[in-house]
Amino acid sequence: MKDLPLIPTLMVLFFVILMTFMGFWQIRRAAEKEHLLELLTDDNIIEVTQKVQIKDLPRYANVKLKGHFIDAPQLLLDNQVNEGVQGYHAFTPFVVDELNLIIMVNRGWLVKNKFSDEKLGIDSQQITLLGKLNTPPKVGIQLGEIELIKERAIQVMTYYEEDKVKSLVQERLCKSLDCVVSDKILLMDKSQDQGFKRDWKPIIMQPSKHIAYAVQWFAMTLVLIAIFIYWLRKQATAKD
Repeated sequence: MKDLPLIPTLMVLFFVILMTFMGFWQIRRAAEKEHLLELLTDDNIIEVTQKVQIKDLPRYANVKLKGHFIDAPQLLLDNQVNEGVQGYHAFTPFVVDELNLIIMVNRGWLVKNKFSDEKLGIDSQQITLLGKLNTPPKVGIQLGEIELIKERAIQVMTYYEEDKVKSLVQERLCKSLDCVVSDKILLMDKSQDQGFKRDWKPIIMQPSKHIAYAVQWFAMTLVLIAIFIYWLRKQATAKD
């Protein structure tokens, strides 16, 4: 027991550290999901009066923006399935007038079959817009890249490539140096006009599952330590 075998000891130490880290990572994830669930059920609405608020407010925060929609460029995110039907999510730029801030608004899902550009028509009058802040949609594996054309008013994209969308909107709509295109998007509230089908229920793993995974990692760590100690004792007994 005094002279621990180097290689087996290092291997066990590596896996103990790794599994302990994974256990605490799952606990952190559980806390994050708890916070997200609280935000999803929070009815408090924050009126955005400064650009920094959009950047600092958390995901799913309820916000109120005063401004107007712009009819181009509008982007249709393809391959969006709703109740087994293929469709698009429609993203339309919204200008927060007093802040010279532009944010892409997900106006909801519309069916792909018999789609026409007229369905995306907007009212450019100033309105008060309600919605939840979110990060742009991402996919696990992206095959290929999208191509966005500045001159095209309405275009379909297979992925929401944040940098390309932001660059397109910036180039087409920003006329001054203080114009800012937000890195976030807005999920348009169900109560708002000019939208399509909206059922914002993100798929989130429950915090209890993360806790269960954490317990498994910690349990495996203890089992590994127990097996290693048992093995050391057998080795010592064999030598004696």
